[in-house]
Amino acid sequence: MEYPSDFGDKGLAKLGDSLLNFVFSLALSEYLGRPTGERVPNASLSLALELAGLRGIVPPRTDKHGKGDVAEALFAYAWLEGAITIEEAVRIIRENLDDDVTHFSRKKEAIGRALAGVFSTIKDRLEL
Repeated sequence: MEYPSDFGDKGLAKLGDSLLNFVFSLALSEYLGRPTGERVPNASLSLALELAGLRGIVPPRTDKHGKGDVAEALFAYAWLEGAITIEEAVRIIRENLDDDVTHFSRKKEAIGRALAGVFSTIKDRLEL
């Protein structure tokens, strides 16, 4: 697969959206000790990119939705290229979750912090 000049590819973003929601739901289910299905908010994806030091892959003046698409496309690309596995992403997220993930007003930030570890791993492996 050709390395995208930017991660704004809509096909990759759609795949990444499904993958990230899946891995997050698995990690959260393991963390809580019961099955659950959750979606990852764009605000959390935006924060995860920033915390992982990936602000430079996001085009200037991109809103939260656009940053979410970039994060989703990057995750899909990394997974397709074998830079990260589903199991590894679940483990990283689970290990970085805390009780804030169940708190209404702190949930988005807690998810972003947990996902930052995944994006840091991707950054290192793809040498971004």
